[in-house]
Amino acid sequence: MVLVLKAFCCGGGGQASRTWSNLFLKFAASVQPSSSEEWSVLEFLGSWYHSTIVATLRQDVNSDARLDNTTMAAVTVPTLPYFCDPGELPGPLPSLDEIVAADQTFPGNSDYGYQRVALVREKFVVKYGVSPWVSENEGHALLLLAKYPSIPVPRLYAMYREGDRLFLIMEFKEGTQLSTVWDGLSEHDKLDITSQLRNIFTQVRKIPSPGVFSNVAGGPLRHRFFMSAEPTPQINGPFQNEMDFSMAMAIRSRKNWESNGYKPWTSEFLERHLPTALAGHNSVFTHDDIQRKNILVSMDVASADNRNPDESGRKWRVMAVLDWENAGWYPSYWEYAAAFVDFVWDDDWPEKFERIVDPCPLEAGLLRFVRQDLDY
Repeated sequence: MVLVLKAFCCGGGGQASRTWSNLFLKFAASVQPSSSEEWSVLEFLGSWYHSTIVATLRQDVNSDARLDNTTMAAVTVPTLPYFCDPGELPGPLPSLDEIVAADQTFPGNSDYGYQRVALVREKFVVKYGVSPWVSENEGHALLLLAKYPSIPVPRLYAMYREGDRLFLIMEFKEGTQLSTVWDGLSEHDKLDITSQLRNIFTQVRKIPSPGVFSNVAGGPLRHRFFMSAEPTPQINGPFQNEMDFSMAMAIRSRKNWESNGYKPWTSEFLERHLPTALAGHNSVFTHDDIQRKNILVSMDVASADNRNPDESGRKWRVMAVLDWENAGWYPSYWEYAAAFVDFVWDDDWPEKFERIVDPCPLEAGLLRFVRQDLDY
């Protein structure tokens, strides 16, 4: 049963913190059902999780009263349901029944009904599920990025709710996840791909900022360091300045330690030093989850004279950057540091990543210490 729950807790895109996983595992240890009861208990746990914890994390923009005029001037938030101009569609939008019945799904999805990503008619990718696994924030990010056609992202065709599930209907982008081909690439191909990605993220970082630190449309941040069991603006944001942004991680740390009955030694260190050590950075638009699995590439074969293209005419092209659900306005060091804290260091990706986003080693090293404190 514990193994089943570990799989459950690690689902949903890897954003659920270990705090919630530990709650599940402790509960499972106290229940100890027979193997024939595991799935029914799992379903019960899912309902319990959704009603007691996930519900408190519902911080979608439409229900967020903290949006201010400055932020709203930078991003126009659509009223749900949202549908694009019919002339932009590659065909009729899929029906709800068609979406649910789709048997083509993408790897890494949650198997427990909290998130699913389906391919419909080879034209539409539909991501749907409950918060926090599926969020309006991703739709808002795609609408913002659509204003910059040179940034390769899926087009958002529709976003609406059915009950407690949010549906995002997006453009299907053909390609292969960079993670599946990386080990077989030549050094030349790796450098060419990272050069393309650097150009893409340079454009992303030039998107005019509203000057705050928030999700795409001015609400709470979605990175796990800023999540709390109950909505807490001092932890979740939005933040008007970088000092409050940095202090939020220290406050989150203190609440974690005190709730477990421990002296918050590390929290006091973070309170003393984060606001000054992590200071002086501009607010920039940030993906917040640059991983190889979120990058689609495709092989182009061409030759100068269009005859018998050989190996020299082969070129990998970045087709799309996916999974913008955690995107928002973060300090300029965050894109690098947020990736750095989760590097495994078992291949050359950390080194190549520095060619995509300028390294910020001091900020990244400090944030890795924050990760140790908040994730364990």
